[in-house]
Amino acid sequence: MSFKVLFLAGFLALACCSSPAYCMADPGAISRKYTYETLSPYQKSLLDDFIEDEFPKGTKLVDALDDHTSLRNKTRLAQALLFRNSQDDFENALNVLRWILKYQHQDEKSRNYGIWRTSVVDDRLDQNWREFIGCDLIIIYQNYKKKLPDDILKGIEIGLTHAAKGALKRNVGADYTNISIMSAFLMDFVGTEFKNGELKKAGLKKADDIFTLYNQHKTFSEYNSPTYYGVTLIALALWRELALSTELREMGKNLESQFWNEITIFYNPNLMNMPGPYFRGYGMDMRKYYSITGLWIAIALNNKNLSPIPFKQAPKYGEVSNITAIFHLGLDIPKASFAQLTKFTGPRFISRSVPNYYKGDSIKHVTAMIANDWMMGGLWGNRRAWNQIKTGTIHWKTNGSDIGWLLVPGDGNTNVKVTKTEMKIYLANKDATQIQLFVSGKDMSLKMFADNKWTLSGMTLNMSTKLKRIKVEEMDSAIFQNEQAVSDSPSQIIKVTYEVPLSWDRANELIQIGPVKK
Repeated sequence: MSFKVLFLAGFLALACCSSPAYCMADPGAISRKYTYETLSPYQKSLLDDFIEDEFPKGTKLVDALDDHTSLRNKTRLAQALLFRNSQDDFENALNVLRWILKYQHQDEKSRNYGIWRTSVVDDRLDQNWREFIGCDLIIIYQNYKKKLPDDILKGIEIGLTHAAKGALKRNVGADYTNISIMSAFLMDFVGTEFKNGELKKAGLKKADDIFTLYNQHKTFSEYNSPTYYGVTLIALALWRELALSTELREMGKNLESQFWNEITIFYNPNLMNMPGPYFRGYGMDMRKYYSITGLWIAIALNNKNLSPIPFKQAPKYGEVSNITAIFHLGLDIPKASFAQLTKFTGPRFISRSVPNYYKGDSIKHVTAMIANDWMMGGLWGNRRAWNQIKTGTIHWKTNGSDIGWLLVPGDGNTNVKVTKTEMKIYLANKDATQIQLFVSGKDMSLKMFADNKWTLSGMTLNMSTKLKRIKVEEMDSAIFQNEQAVSDSPSQIIKVTYEVPLSWDRANELIQIGPVKK
């Protein structure tokens, strides 16, 4: 169903209310607005540490704005300085903005029209920098335009116009989840603010396509990524908080509420992690690397000990830059979803059909089982070989406080599905001759990996297969991290390799794994 039909029903409901402003508020949501003064000590520490990392005390700003630094991070530094606004923060933010605004590609005939450089030199020509930096500049423009000098306001307005026109020219599909949501916002905002009907129409059309696609499948195409789900939350919060079109604001509120529900159904607060499969994953344990979804949860819970991010700087620390957008846009989460972030609500089996155009099936199938202190998930239908994809995962709590896990890599060779009690791995690529599994756990030794039973800390995995196991070996952590895009760099990795006969019938299971929590 198109949003236009749903929006009309909502509009009629509002018309019957004596206080439309009250009626538009969701009584079942927890909404929080932030200023620097109202942040808790924990929240302030997250913001201040980010500023310190980007602009260390005692250094000159010109040294922080070197030719190799990230322009995206420095845009967010400007946001953070404006938000904190102490001592020289405001003047430093202005100088950062003047520096950033110089480095946009503004040749309308170029494929790179409207993008900002990723850095002054070694520019990666990342097409997504239109949306990332453009949306960050809109946050600055809307929150501080009464304070900003005319030259910066004019520079932002010109830059946003180029970015929105470049986004229209590129025209990403609704399935390119976080970029398409930001692109719709960028075009609608610029089109409305600067009276460009073509841009506004394109933004609303893209937003409607995104809304319709989500409600067809009740999920986004870039599925279950602890990093990219956090970007999607920011993009929807932009719709909710800063969109100039009423339609976009209402769609944003609707999608954001639904999306928080989806995230928290998948989140296990006892393990402080989301199970796989991950369509785009940079780690296996959210407590040991910085994911943007983890950052949202940390800010929402406002409790260092309950937050699914590291206690100190760790892999992917650069993602903390997203905190500036979150504090400017605020939190809006259904009460039921918020409760699920702190209390495990019971075992659940989950099945999803995901519209996704990676190589393989156009609809991918996800199955997952979440129990009290273990969980697992599997992906069926993907043939794209990409280390960001985690085709199958099992997580469990070890005998200590650590998380152990098993990974079926995203090499395109396997299909994985899980039931409430077991994981089943099938052959997806008939030309594959080997299948590899990776395990991280506490105090592992090779003798724990018997043919039919892996006796690990906190978990026994019953293994059933007719495949010949040809190698069990400890793997160098740095090599594993590079090859499998697992940034949390576990101290110990065991790789188990099986041989697959060329005559293997793809309809038959390769391996069946039965997790038994001790």
